[in-house]
Amino acid sequence: MRTIAIINQKGGCGKTTTAINLSAMLARQGRRTLLIDMDPQSHCAAGLGVPEQRIDLDIGDAMIAPEHKVLDLPRLIWNPARNLDLLPSRMRVAGLEAPRGALANMPEKEKRLAATIAKVSAGYDIICIDCPPSIGLLTYNALVAADVILIPVETSYFSLQGATRQVNMVKTLARKMGLHRPVWVLPTIHDESNAVARDLLGELRRRFGERVIPTVIRRDARLREAASFGQTIIDYAPGSDGFDDYAQLADWVAAHWAIHGQVDTALEEALAAADQHEDEGAEFDRPAEPDADSTAVVPMIPQAAPGDAGEMKPMSRAEDVARRAQEFLRRVAVGRAPDGQDQAGIDPGRLSARSPTVETVRSMNRVGDTVQIVPISPSERRLLGAHETNQGVLFVQPIGVGSRVCVAGEFNGWNPDSHPLRRNTELGVHELCLRLPPGRVVYRLVIDGIWSADSYNDTCDVNRFGEADSVIVVGAGQPAERVAAPL
Repeated sequence: MRTIAIINQKGGCGKTTTAINLSAMLARQGRRTLLIDMDPQSHCAAGLGVPEQRIDLDIGDAMIAPEHKVLDLPRLIWNPARNLDLLPSRMRVAGLEAPRGALANMPEKEKRLAATIAKVSAGYDIICIDCPPSIGLLTYNALVAADVILIPVETSYFSLQGATRQVNMVKTLARKMGLHRPVWVLPTIHDESNAVARDLLGELRRRFGERVIPTVIRRDARLREAASFGQTIIDYAPGSDGFDDYAQLADWVAAHWAIHGQVDTALEEALAAADQHEDEGAEFDRPAEPDADSTAVVPMIPQAAPGDAGEMKPMSRAEDVARRAQEFLRRVAVGRAPDGQDQAGIDPGRLSARSPTVETVRSMNRVGDTVQIVPISPSERRLLGAHETNQGVLFVQPIGVGSRVCVAGEFNGWNPDSHPLRRNTELGVHELCLRLPPGRVVYRLVIDGIWSADSYNDTCDVNRFGEADSVIVVGAGQPAERVAAPL
């Protein structure tokens, strides 16, 4: 028997939808499946058509029951579909993990769910646990009771930004409790017609490698509709995208997590060894921070690919994901869409074979039915970034990088709005000249509200958040030539 805990602190990622429909699909395959709802919101009951007002006993009652007491299974467990049982939750379950709650003072309080499962698991092939969207005693119980952790991650910018922190948080909790639980990532709510979503899906796979389940749950409005009618996707919309995706997920789970028979030991051992190597080489609670008195300037270092030797990099994993996503959004803003998709209103057939990016394009404009692309010349490229001039430090960015560009640093109290770059359409750049005192100037750009390092400055420092700050040393040498236009 396998026990799967489905965890994610972020709401709207398809966690409960996955718990309901994966359980239903496994039951449809003929496997006796138990779905345990640990979320006090009781969405599993609602999604399976079980009215909360008719629930007499819930998972909380079972967890706080004395060890010797026999559970009243007919009152506790519901049977919403063939081979599928539900052990429901209610709002009152939230009080169990309160400081003075019934669960908080019990002996071995983190193992109460495991003890409950031992009482009710006879005859089941698989148990799925829908965890609450928070990290507390209920989630600790799910981690202890589970064999496998499944983290649904929506292929959107904010979900990707927090995915690494979510995985590392689960690993950290498991390690603190002396457990090893394999963690898998499931892409969800994926819009395959959207270029940003496709790029973020690729980034998710690059980041987590073989820990990403190959099945992708596509965005399908019928999944939400099914839940609102208290039905699984099997009953509501057989043959839909959501139906097909969860059917494939159930097939993959049955094949790779070996509900019957032996586990895929070769895969599990290889991934477990990689997890152990990663756990020993890095601290998961927070990104590495430089020494407080360190003033060394380090070059930008690309992240190692999955499987490379685990050397700590100046930029944390989560921040690297966020940085890459930001750069992609900036590329889309100037008309570059991967795989030939038209995401900026520009006909991809009119572009060159190598799609332009902010590194190569100064501006792109539609004139009638054609697109005018103004590339950055080598001489212009040398002036991008930050350079010391006779009148001060000149900050220059290509006009295609965004609509509004500001510079922030210690010189303005890291104010993201006080120093905007002027838009110079004749030169095709954003520009600003500031008189700054001699010494190291640490700064960041704020492009359309998004903070980032200067892509045209190869020198950076690592701040206490694990992010890259750009650096220019004022007064270190001869001033560079000024841009041949009034500032």
